[in-house]
Parts: sequence; C-alpha cells; structure tokens
Amino acid sequence: MPAAARDHRPLCLALLLTGCPGGLFGSSNDGDGDGGDGAWSDTFTTDLVTDAGGDSNSNSNSNSNSDTDPPTTGIEPTGADNELPDSDQCPCVADNEDIYVLSSTGSVWSFDPTDTSFDFITDIVCGGMSETFSMGVSRKGRAWVQYVTGDLFTVDLKDPGTACKDPGFNNTDPLFPNFGMAFVANSVDDPCDKLHAHSAIDPGLIGPDVGALGVIDPKTLVLSEIASIDYAWGELTGTGDGRLYAFQGQAPPHIAEYDKATGEVLGTWPLPGLENPDAFAFASWGGDFYLFMTHPDDFGVGLSQVIHVDFDESDGAGKAITTIVDEAPIRIVGAGVSTCAPQ
Repeated sequence: MPAAARDHRPLCLALLLTGCPGGLFGSSNDGDGDGGDGAWSDTFTTDLVTDAGGDSNSNSNSNSNSDTDPPTTGIEPTGADNELPDSDQCPCVADNEDIYVLSSTGSVWSFDPTDTSFDFITDIVCGGMSETFSMGVSRKGRAWVQYVTGDLFTVDLKDPGTACKDPGFNNTDPLFPNFGMAFVANSVDDPCDKLHAHSAIDPGLIGPDVGALGVIDPKTLVLSEIASIDYAWGELTGTGDGRLYAFQGQAPPHIAEYDKATGEVLGTWPLPGLENPDAFAFASWGGDFYLFMTHPDDFGVGLSQVIHVDFDESDGAGKAITTIVDEAPIRIVGAGVSTCAPQ
C-alpha cells in the first residue's frame, strides 16, 4: 500500500498492506535509483513470538454490480476476468510461481525469492490513472491492480504490453474505499481461488470492529463482507492450501492468520524490530513471508527493501527476520503471488 493516502489521513501511521507505497505508492522514478535511498542499511535478525488470538465478529454485507453502471474510465467493462474454465479445475498458467510486485508509478516486476532477483515485466496504464494502491495475482497470471481512486483493473502478466481490462467492479462499501488484496485457494482439495480484501480506511484506526475482511466473487464481482476486524488498514497474502494472512498493526506490526470464512483470528505473530513504513507490500512464498517496505522515515521518495520472515523456521534460527535486499529497483506499493506458488 502507498503513502500518498497518508496525505489525507493522520500522520500517526499504522503498518498495513497486497503493499502500500508512497503515492499510495509514491511518485518516484522506477529502475534508475533516482527515487532516493530509503532502504534500511542494516540487516537484523530476531525471533518472533507466537500469540494465538480470537476475533470472530462475523457480519454480512454485500455490494452488487449493476449492468447499467457506467465505466469509471474510458475502458469498457469486459466482465469478470477470473471466471472458471469449463473444467472448473482452475489450472495454473505456466511460469506463475514468482512473487510479483507493483511500483508506485505503475510498473510490474517479478521477484524470485530463490536468488532475490527482480525482473521488469511491463508498465501499466489504465484509463489514464497513475497512482496505484494494491495488487493481487490470479492462477491465470493476471494482475488485479487497484488505484487510489478505488478502480480495479486486470493486466495479463503473461502477455506484457497488452491493454489493461476493466472487469466492471463497482464498490460502494465504506469499509473498503481501498483495500489490500490477495487470491486464496478455496481449500487444500480445491485449488480454485477467490480475491479477498482487507479494509484500507486509515492507518491509525485500530479498535473493535473498525475494519473488515471481504471477498470478491470471481464471476459476479460482488464484494461481500466476511467479518468485522480490529484493524482498518492492512495487506493480505494467501496460499494454495487455503490460508489467509494479514500484515497489520503498529509498534510493532504483526502478521495474523484469519479464518477466511468467518474472520476468526487463528494466530498472531509480532514482528519485533520493524517500524511503520511509508509504503509496503506483503507476500507468502515457500512457507515464509516477504515484506517489501520503505524506511519508516521515508515519505514518498525512497526505494523499497526486502525483508524475509522465516515463518516455517527452515533456516534453523527460529522465525528470524532478515533484510535480504537493501534496495530494490523500485518503490513497491503492492505485491501479488498466485496460489500456484510453492507453499
């Protein structure tokens, strides 16, 4: 998620996410390092503390899309871009296992966690808008990109340079003016996925039922509220076996696992040593988490760093937190990883 949103909100920022940057992802240049040096210079390692919690306030609300709703841009609505194939098996498109990241200026790159490399994929321009907010990536290799305006478009990452599409999403729910997002598989046995949403109202708004989790039906594009939650600003990531995680909170921020059907908190893991960033994004890959964050004192100019959370403790040092890239080539406001990626 971006920091630009903060220009209209209290400066006391909470750390919440699919990525939040400077224009709600900033306005720096990509790829040439001219955006400034916002990377943390030191690598640190620490252990996380596990704290199971419960938050099961469940409540239902939905927004429907009307066939008569006009498009919000000059791009004609195309209908849902993630509906199931005839077989309903939801196969993965080839080479769709990397983490994809979205820059504050609308370029998409891939990030390979195995060697920490970034590769440029494409620039996106949807309806003349420029301030990106968040992103999710489907099994078809399509990026769902939200702008600060709330407009949601799809971009085919497997056919770089093709025009973005407007699936016709129309949302009026005040709990989701913008949202962090991620695709999550239906279950261990059902790889078909849905796009889940986390409120992005105000970074400093924390308290009982101030935010919500939601889910977007892949065929109808109806956004339905799953449950009220205690954080009004956050990012999501999902897995191919049906788990939903959020990056949210402050001083320090934490990772939470939610039951995607009820909104119940299944566990929380504080991230000691991390502070509230100006822009951030969040992804799960291979049993671990990857945070793309600017320095907490960076306000709209610096590039992101990459922080690895060894969530499955496979490296032998507990749930260690380590900076693995001091300076990415872009300022990252969104991250998406399909449910085809390693679990």
